Amino acid sequence: MSKENSARGTAGAGSRFAVSPRLVTGVILVGLAVWFVLINTRTARIHFWIPWVDAPMWFVLAVTFMAGAAAAWLLGRRKKQ
Repeated sequence: MSKENSARGTAGAGSRFAVSPRLVTGVILVGLAVWFVLINTRTARIHFWIPWVDAPMWFVLAVTFMAGAAAAWLLGRRKKQ
């Protein structure tokens, strides 16, 4: 193993793609969110400012999850710039 590989902590050509703890955590959280959405199959009654809407709970949870993910992505993107 060369000095460059040992300094970076890589094992060689077979490990080009490093798996970060952040990626693993993200995959686990997305998996748990998808599982949670899929097991909730009842109907939910949602009160918007004026109308009431009946929708499947999985749909409400999926939309909420996607809105949260989009907000996190946008805020993270803003921070980097």
